[in-house]
Amino acid sequence: MEEKHRRILRRLRLELASQLRVDMVVEYLYQERVLSQAFLEEVRAEPVTIRKSLKLLDHLPSRGARAFPAFADSLREEFPWLRRRLEEEERAEEPGEPADELRLAISDHILKSVPTDKQLNQLSSHLGPDWERIVVDLGLKEPDLYRCKMNHQYNLQAQILAALILWKRRLGKQATVRSLCDSLTLAETDPGVIIKIFQENL
Repeated sequence: MEEKHRRILRRLRLELASQLRVDMVVEYLYQERVLSQAFLEEVRAEPVTIRKSLKLLDHLPSRGARAFPAFADSLREEFPWLRRRLEEEERAEEPGEPADELRLAISDHILKSVPTDKQLNQLSSHLGPDWERIVVDLGLKEPDLYRCKMNHQYNLQAQILAALILWKRRLGKQATVRSLCDSLTLAETDPGVIIKIFQENL
């Protein structure tokens, strides 16, 4: 799934979850081979409707490039207003890149590179309460956050740095400056801070 589609699903997560009758949607997605039979049965077994929806929305990003358009198609008949919301958000999206200011200031070569530990250390000193939202957006899970907090109980910067390094090691070459900038931009991190960190280390 494209990064812009992941962002749309995150932004609309609660809105979609509260309005979907997910049983109808998952049947269509199973028919289109986006969902496995095992996952279909897992959703059916969930007794709480909104949890079914959240389970589906959390699962879709892992189902490949066809998942988002198939999900949008599944809403066509019964949930046309939700389909329109997806289309509106897609039109408003940039093509999976950081904000214009960052694109102009940071070279494409740097955006495609993996951030250094030095860069991550500098970044960790500038992040505040939004740091958990940022690393979750990058793909870390609650147990990962808990471990970083427990290993550095009295040092917030060390917690943030540990989480960023864990992300980098886990994703390898896919842990790019571009994906990091995307998550920082979503969390409304000061673009000046981001530019300073990555320009300083050319």
